[in-house]
Amino acid sequence: MESILRLPQAPFSPKDRLIVAVSGGSDSVGLLFLLLRDLPDASERLRVAHVNYGLRGKASLADEKKVRDLCSDLGIPFRCFRIRGFEGMVRKEKRSPQDLARTIRYAFFQDLARRERAWGVAVAHHWEDQVETLLDRLLRGAGPKGLSGLRPLQTLGLTARGRPLRVWRPLLGFPKARIQGFLKSNGIPWREDRSNRKDAYRRNQIRHQIIPFLSRWNPGFSRNLVRLAEVLQAENEFIEGLLPFLDKKLRSRRRGKDHECSSSAFLRMPLALQRRWVRRVAEGFTPLARGFSFERVEAVLRVWKGEEKGPRDLGFGLSADRRGQKLVLAYQRLPSKVSRR
Repeated sequence: MESILRLPQAPFSPKDRLIVAVSGGSDSVGLLFLLLRDLPDASERLRVAHVNYGLRGKASLADEKKVRDLCSDLGIPFRCFRIRGFEGMVRKEKRSPQDLARTIRYAFFQDLARRERAWGVAVAHHWEDQVETLLDRLLRGAGPKGLSGLRPLQTLGLTARGRPLRVWRPLLGFPKARIQGFLKSNGIPWREDRSNRKDAYRRNQIRHQIIPFLSRWNPGFSRNLVRLAEVLQAENEFIEGLLPFLDKKLRSRRRGKDHECSSSAFLRMPLALQRRWVRRVAEGFTPLARGFSFERVEAVLRVWKGEEKGPRDLGFGLSADRRGQKLVLAYQRLPSKVSRR
């Protein structure tokens, strides 16, 4: 099993440090041992990051201890972020536990990568994670960009301050069974998170109910979904590559809190490029605009086409307006405690 489980080529230099996200489960433990096997001087270059959300009481502490002891045995620095009052934070911010946990987790990785002067973070998303992510986004109404799925290499602009976080997903092409097979063949133990068996969370419902149901109709459903993501990734890269060349044509420029462009040039563009360009400008103002919905983009277009009067509040501190022959997307930084609407 080990002979056929090979990581793809690392996207960083042989001397760079790397943060490795390790929860204690089979996926992340497998990733850690594969990196130790395949990266030169890995024990000196790796820094293990563990987040304890405190949601499972003694089990959460046991996970943390397992990873801490493993790092001690391997001689790898261990960094832990222990969160207190997570459930209260969920209620206060009115967000799903999974979304809030992801925000906290990646902010920790970003800060740790900065402090450790690391290239970025490696996370253990695998093939089934890709399938579940794609189906979840499809059910939420994502467009082509969202349906391109998880990418092997990604840069996340998480906060307005600090260097964007580079994320590497070397296990994305491997099924979970292959990763566990590698661990079993090498006698490497891992911890099981029993909450993954419960259907209280949306992700678990997709994993245990929706995917098996759809696979009965088409056994190749998961494979076809991943293939769709691969097609959309390539097409998205092509479209995103066109956007910087549009700035000159649109006479686009940023003036302080405003981004302006020519109305006549913008309205002559194909609708697909209009939508992508609006999203690109919004994300250029604030990382929070990664959550800019289809409805918000359409609201911008209605104002810019003169179908609706501006300025139009869009949330995230953004607003759209039309001033003569200029189309404007404006940004007002939100108070630190306010993240979105």
